Amino acid sequence: MTDYHHPVLEQEVADFLVRDPDAAYLDVTLGGGGHTAAILDRLGPHGSITALDRDPEAIAQGRARFAGDARVRIHQSPFSHLGDFCAPESLAGALFDLGVSSHQLDERSRGFSFESGAPLDMRMGPDAESSALDWLKSASEEELARAFGSNSDLDRPWALAKRVKLLLGEDPAPTSDLLRRAVDGIYRPRDGERAGLLARVFQAIRMEVNRERDEIKTGLAAAVGALAKGGRVAVLSYHSVEDRAVKETFAGFEKECVCPPRLPVCVCGGNHRRLRKVLRKPQEASAEEIARNPRARSAKLRVMEKV
Repeated sequence: MTDYHHPVLEQEVADFLVRDPDAAYLDVTLGGGGHTAAILDRLGPHGSITALDRDPEAIAQGRARFAGDARVRIHQSPFSHLGDFCAPESLAGALFDLGVSSHQLDERSRGFSFESGAPLDMRMGPDAESSALDWLKSASEEELARAFGSNSDLDRPWALAKRVKLLLGEDPAPTSDLLRRAVDGIYRPRDGERAGLLARVFQAIRMEVNRERDEIKTGLAAAVGALAKGGRVAVLSYHSVEDRAVKETFAGFEKECVCPPRLPVCVCGGNHRRLRKVLRKPQEASAEEIARNPRARSAKLRVMEKV
């Protein structure tokens, strides 16, 4: 079987999550199944793991890989719907491996690549309402600018949005080259800078197509509800916007008091805290792992425990 995706911090994730080998666990981003397999290796005969993925190709690969192991249950679903498969307070651990899998990036037809002439698709699964190209055509300049600014922290988002719209009107069959021309026209990048800028432009569009920030916030909230007391949630993020959404969501569950700031005294009871940090600061991949898998370079692992 060819590698579908190289899991990041594979053993570390399993070490943090699995403390009861006969409990129930959840991997909301199955991918190639590397993290699921690492968790499964630590489970006893009565343990179980539910694995979700939006991508039908990942589901097919996972079902083939884990065929015959009754401890594994696999469902095609965005992770915001994890509550459909996990009862409240039933899990000892949940994993979110955010971002795009190696397979999705490398498979030209999936439209995540900015290789010349590649299609503009970027859908992680059939639940996405439109392709990247459809979204670019239907979105207003204001919506494009907001996405470029908030999803990738790009400079001059309005100028880039205007340029993309102009080029769309001139190109009867747009491909990834349209975004390359837009970046070149606005930022005039040197050769060594172009790839980084294109990656951020693609990231901004991909996050809109797949509603990624909403998925992160809704999925993490659902996971907290599904965790038993003492259960842990581990999240791997790969860029600052993802990580910021994770931190903001976790911060809301760390608060004892949820009263509006304008109130002079607490009236909520001050007992609303549901998570505590297991790691004081995020763990990153070792130099050895990055040498084996360069895509691990930007990964940050955060682990929280339900109190």
